[in-house]
Amino acid sequence: MSNRMAIKRCPYCSTNLNIHDTRCASCKRRVGEADKYGIARKPFDWKGYGMCILATIAFVGFMWWAFFRK
Repeated sequence: MSNRMAIKRCPYCSTNLNIHDTRCASCKRRVGEADKYGIARKPFDWKGYGMCILATIAFVGFMWWAFFRK
């Protein structure tokens, strides 16, 4: 018998998934590899962090334009 797990758990909705699944069948979110406890890892959200950086740059630019330009 193998010690490897055959299922993993979605970190968002706790649905049991096949070990090779990359998307949750229930909540449709992307999931990564399973950790040592059998819970899938959350993938890095490039879009979310990118939008946060762009929003911060836009806010700093607006603050400079509104208050610090001569």
